[in-house]
Amino acid sequence: KNTVIPLDLIFIDVDGHIEMALLKDIQRDPRSNHLVHLEFQAVSMQELVTTTVPIRFIGESSAVTTYLGILSHPMTQLRVTARAADLPEAIEVDLSVLAELDSNIHVSDLPESETYTIVDPPDGVLAMVQPPKEIEVVEEPSVEAAAEAEAAPAEGERPAEPA
Repeated sequence: KNTVIPLDLIFIDVDGHIEMALLKDIQRDPRSNHLVHLEFQAVSMQELVTTTVPIRFIGESSAVTTYLGILSHPMTQLRVTARAADLPEAIEVDLSVLAELDSNIHVSDLPESETYTIVDPPDGVLAMVQPPKEIEVVEEPSVEAAAEAEAAPAEGERPAEPA
C-alpha cells in the first residue's frame, strides 16, 4: 500500500453519537480511481494507538552533492505508538548528517519524543548514501593510430623489404 493516509482525527456521527476515529485504509477502484472503501479505527483521546506515520526527508546530504553519492531511503514510513491527539503528521529526518559515502541514518539515530514512541526496530535504515557506480570508459583508437597499427609489423615478423 503506497497511499499516505492523513493522520487527522475524524469525528463520525454514529446513530446520533459522535465517535472519534483515525482513517486506517483507503481502497480505490483501479480503473476509475474512485473511492470504494474507507476503513476507520475508533480511538479515545486517552488510549494509545499504533499506526504508521510518513517520513519527511529534509536537508541535503553533502555526500551526494560533493562526492556524487547515490541517496536511497528504504523506509518511507514509521510505526509509532501515541495518544491519538499526539500522533505527528510526519517524522522529519535530516539528511544533512550524511556527509560521507557509505553513511546512513538508522531509526535509533532519531531523537526521542515525549509524545510518541517509534515501534520499528532501532537498526532499521531510514536513509543511506552509497558510492557512485564506476563506469569504465573504453576509448576507441583514432583513425591515425589504427592505420599505424595495421602498417606496423606484428611481433616476430620482419618488416617488408623494399622492392
